[in-house]
Amino acid sequence: MKILILGAGRVGQSVAQSLVSDANDITIVDESADRIEQMQERFDLRGIVGDASSPSVLSSAGAMDSDLLIAVTANDETNLVACTLAAQIFNVPMRIARVRDSELRHYPRILGDEGFRATSVIWPEQAMATQFAKLITFPAAQQVLNFAENKLSLFTVNSTDSAPLTGKTLEDAFRMMPEAKMRFISIYRRNRRLECRNDTVIEADDEITVLVSSECAEMVIEDLHPFEKAETIVLINGGELSGLLTDELEPARSKRRIKIFEGKEEVAIDLSKRFSSNKVSVSLVKHDDTLALMQEGIDQADVVVALSNNDEINVMTALLAKKLGAKRSIVLLENQVYSDLVRGTEVDVTVSPTQASLGELLRHIRYGDVVNAQELYQDKAEALEIIAHGTKKSSKVVGKALREIAFPKGVSVGAIVRGQGDEANVLMAEPDLTVMDDDHLILFVPNKKVIQRIERLFEVDVGFF
Repeated sequence: MKILILGAGRVGQSVAQSLVSDANDITIVDESADRIEQMQERFDLRGIVGDASSPSVLSSAGAMDSDLLIAVTANDETNLVACTLAAQIFNVPMRIARVRDSELRHYPRILGDEGFRATSVIWPEQAMATQFAKLITFPAAQQVLNFAENKLSLFTVNSTDSAPLTGKTLEDAFRMMPEAKMRFISIYRRNRRLECRNDTVIEADDEITVLVSSECAEMVIEDLHPFEKAETIVLINGGELSGLLTDELEPARSKRRIKIFEGKEEVAIDLSKRFSSNKVSVSLVKHDDTLALMQEGIDQADVVVALSNNDEINVMTALLAKKLGAKRSIVLLENQVYSDLVRGTEVDVTVSPTQASLGELLRHIRYGDVVNAQELYQDKAEALEIIAHGTKKSSKVVGKALREIAFPKGVSVGAIVRGQGDEANVLMAEPDLTVMDDDHLILFVPNKKVIQRIERLFEVDVGFF
């Protein structure tokens, strides 16, 4: 597949890294010659220096022959104009734009065929708000992902000394929670990955990733890391992101109380007008004003979320909040170096805006019947949700038991979701479980190079149609 990526920032680099393979011919465009040079040194791709909204630059980059255009520059207008040019001049069939201005969400016609001609739009702020909301809902978790219309949840959590499952084997865990549909995906102990066997013993501070039916997620997390629900939440310097996150948390429909601290007066005024509920308060407070933070009750917070676009300020804000008495801190960090440095400190959870956007992009990019694709916490791997179609004659997977399917080495099936809506049934993977038409399979892929082999495995013979 010929892929044209516009923008060699963090998201552009991550997308390129995820898609580089023998089967993909990738060209990346950026105005920075230094970025292009670095990309060409790191990856097997072609680089073009220039304006991504220029028809001549797009032509030089091979837009005429491209199958997919991914516009992820720092400028919304550039991304949308590039989609228009790709559609009207170069006939690129798939055109994905990253757009930060959430106001445009209310005008889908402007973005689609009647406007800028984007076939898909990625909203990074909304993706981050959704991710933060999940982490606040389950404050013990490092990562929370959902699959099959929220029928399945995947979470990563650190076990604690007092947890009921600490000191128990995985076999004990299944025996203690017979009603829970779950599968242990990975266990890391002191940065070393352990094999998830029935006799593997869970120790305190193990980093554990589990796939579980969503209705049982809270119970399983509690048995690994007991927690109290977060009811007092403080959001600091998030601007529009604070607003989107407040919407996601729905304080009017829950016991949650949200305090929004903003350092910019105009932003604080806008948010105050937007949220008039007695469950949401907005204050003009600088991140380093310790006295003001104390007076505003940050010491009583269940969760403090630092959301500014400055990594250093976010880390310092979280550390100060924890020192003042906040129970938990979640920090937005762009630089992966900082995420590695703060691991094991008073900063409890870090969220990468790049990874949030990448998860959304992968969901739109993966071919075939892949309906969800997410990178796993710490692992250089992906979790895929893919739909099986066809019959035993037209499909390589339908009508076969999981043990009979020729999955690439290392690929495993976590669960199958059969049916839709309220009728959907979660089936945890067993070797003799047979795949049926329209089943949703949750796959764990340790090596991204085999993803295209998986996509081909799930292709249906042309005779099916």
